[in-house]
Amino acid sequence: MSVGATTRPAGPSGGPGVRAVVLVLVAAVAAGALAAYAPVAGIALAVVLLVVALLGGRSLPDLGRATLIVALVAAIIGPNLGLPGQPEIFAFRLFAVLIILGLVAWLLMGRGIPVPDGLGLPMALVAGWVGWALASVTWAASTGDALRWTVFLIISTGLMLAIPIAASRRRYVLWVLGALGATFVLAILGAFAEIFLGVRFPASAFTPRIGAFAATSFFGNQNNFATYLALSLPYLVLLPVVARDARLRIAGAVSAVLAIGFILVSGSKSNLIAVGIILLGMLVVLGTDRSMRRAFIASLVVVAAALALIIPSLFGAGIVPVPEQAVAKLNFGTLSDQVSSGQGSGAVRSTLLGKGVDLAVQSNGVGVGAGNAENAVRAQTGYEGVANLHNWTLEVLVDTGLVGLLLYIALYLAMLVGNFRAARTARDPLLRYLGLAGMLALLGFLTGSLAISTSIAFAPMWITFGLCLTTIVLARRTGPDGRIP
Repeated sequence: MSVGATTRPAGPSGGPGVRAVVLVLVAAVAAGALAAYAPVAGIALAVVLLVVALLGGRSLPDLGRATLIVALVAAIIGPNLGLPGQPEIFAFRLFAVLIILGLVAWLLMGRGIPVPDGLGLPMALVAGWVGWALASVTWAASTGDALRWTVFLIISTGLMLAIPIAASRRRYVLWVLGALGATFVLAILGAFAEIFLGVRFPASAFTPRIGAFAATSFFGNQNNFATYLALSLPYLVLLPVVARDARLRIAGAVSAVLAIGFILVSGSKSNLIAVGIILLGMLVVLGTDRSMRRAFIASLVVVAAALALIIPSLFGAGIVPVPEQAVAKLNFGTLSDQVSSGQGSGAVRSTLLGKGVDLAVQSNGVGVGAGNAENAVRAQTGYEGVANLHNWTLEVLVDTGLVGLLLYIALYLAMLVGNFRAARTARDPLLRYLGLAGMLALLGFLTGSLAISTSIAFAPMWITFGLCLTTIVLARRTGPDGRIP
């Protein structure tokens, strides 16, 4: 069923009908019960439900799309939108509950969940991954951690799959891109406020620290922020290459410069490598496509400008005022020395890699159980105080074993291949842009994923995956003229 279909009047005269009245009563009881247990959360839920009721003239699909778009923004801003004194209650979680309630209401109205063409395989892979994670709870040392990790997986993959289901037409995709673009601007403004005004957001690990050299914006640390920027970069750096509107070209160029600049200031080596992969991938794809010769020439100019920005900054002499601490972190020779000497972050990551592989082998390939990787690292002899694997692929392997890893790799390859095909064969400029940007984001994330401590609740990754799946769905929906409807 098309997600664009409107809900039918429930009553004979188009009124609310019995089902709608029952849903309102159920919602009121749910909000009241929650308020009795947690007053702030209950009141917040009641307010949200009231807003939904006031917007009752809109169809459920339209309300669902609007809620999803707001949820995407709230997911990126994360715990910074939490209630004072109640850090566990923040906007994204409330919107997640709202989406679940809306889905239940949709099903109670006798409607099915739409599965767009092209999304069947990804949904099957996700279902298998979630099912295996649930099964791993039975052998996990910590059942609570296993259930918590699995719940995060369900919510994160649900958000990922909701994007292609809701944004199955051109205008809906543009709404999503516009909302994500506005959020990027807010994140950059927040980073400037940190550096020049000394502002720190509630979720920042630097909140109690004075004189921290990097910005974290909405994210817990500078590495997470840098990974978000690297995932956003392909969608920005391609605008001056393929966009026809001069305003989009200028906005994309400025935003790309800011993204690269803050990646340099963060001192994140893995995301700097991701930038290189993105730029090189753009040149290779455009340079091998005869129909994109003009775009390839423009990409040469963009890459040359990016290199002129990056290379001097590695030595602290560029136009970007990179702090000495960041320059030292970006020195790849330092990383080699740390691994050799057994000291510093390089040595810690090398040790964690070895421990992670050992744990996967010791579990006979089935994994230690969802969310139990850190506990398993702590239990090993020679534990040095750092338990997080700082490697998403390794975390998937250790937590959910070879089965979970193969399902994740299959999903990743499906997205990569699907976006590459769209980048090379689509006739619609927007679809080609989405395909190329998605493919480059996935390639860059191969190294960018090494920067963040954990990805299970890292919203920018799941949102990027959702955009990549949207590209695959849209490629199946193009009309005879090759245009997105």
